[in-house]
Amino acid sequence: MALFLSRSTHKVDKKGRVSVPAAFRAALGDALGDGIALTKPLNRLTTIEATPMARVMARIEQLEELNQDTPQHQAFAMVTLGNMRQVAIDGDGRMILPEDMMAFAGITDSAVFVGLGRTFQIWEASALDAYMIEAEAMAEENVAMLPKLGAAKPVDRSPETE
Repeated sequence: MALFLSRSTHKVDKKGRVSVPAAFRAALGDALGDGIALTKPLNRLTTIEATPMARVMARIEQLEELNQDTPQHQAFAMVTLGNMRQVAIDGDGRMILPEDMMAFAGITDSAVFVGLGRTFQIWEASALDAYMIEAEAMAEENVAMLPKLGAAKPVDRSPETE
């Protein structure tokens, strides 16, 4: 399973090509040939979200669990899948960032890749710096929400499991 960690800044050329961090390419392993999916985030942050294609398939399965005749299904499908772009990673480890996504995120001559575990984001440096101030404050304020490491997970005691 891909695991994206850390942060790395890379130059973007005039054609929108950028090198994907070597550690991220290594995390993709055999799935590197599938490319990755890029999209704008649902939370309205000005970044590009990137995810392996296997996670896109998991999102499609989630959407299929919704009643497909509802406006909610249509909205989720449109926003998540309709805005998504599958991009290839070439033999030199580069991908092309779509122009409209670069404009949305404010990316011009460099991009900051930020690993988020199973996904990663691509930011313009000053926008990331501004968001990190907000994110650090939010994380500090809400640290108690995280379960304790090593704590036992709650046991399901519903009648169906007994």
